[in-house]
Amino acid sequence: MSVLIQGDQVGALLFGVRVSRASATLPQTASSALFNVTGGKVAITSLIGEVTVALGATATSLNLTYTPTSGAAADLCPATVYTSDAVGTLYGMTSGVATDLLCVQSVSSIGGTPVAASEVPNVTYVQNLWRPIIVRAGALNLKASGSDTGEIKWVMTYVPIDSGASVAAA
Repeated sequence: MSVLIQGDQVGALLFGVRVSRASATLPQTASSALFNVTGGKVAITSLIGEVTVALGATATSLNLTYTPTSGAAADLCPATVYTSDAVGTLYGMTSGVATDLLCVQSVSSIGGTPVAASEVPNVTYVQNLWRPIIVRAGALNLKASGSDTGEIKWVMTYVPIDSGASVAAA
């Protein structure tokens, strides 16, 4: 008798533990916590946002930030302007460096280092992290530069580095 591995089990083997944050409205000229890391360090293997209610016409810069429990906040990606993104648009990161855009259509390589090539609205696919991001206890946040309408659902996968480390939706 053969035993088949289910799709969610394959995903857990490849990307680690999956946690999702229900669709929520954009923060209004502020930061809003998406996920809380507790109990130690984790390796973020993917972080994907999906527009569930179309973004409004106001040009609003969005970026992901990380605030450790003790220490200074840091940007995980630069602020990128989004306007009127449709339902189904996906956002993601290719790495946790300042040159990478929140929403990329394609990735090129400069000196062997992947670099985001373009940011376009209404992307229906997104690149995955090409290198995990290690963070300690703290919060991952979505920061908005302006006030606009729309909702985004976020899904994150991670692997605990320290025994007892975990991530929960904020």
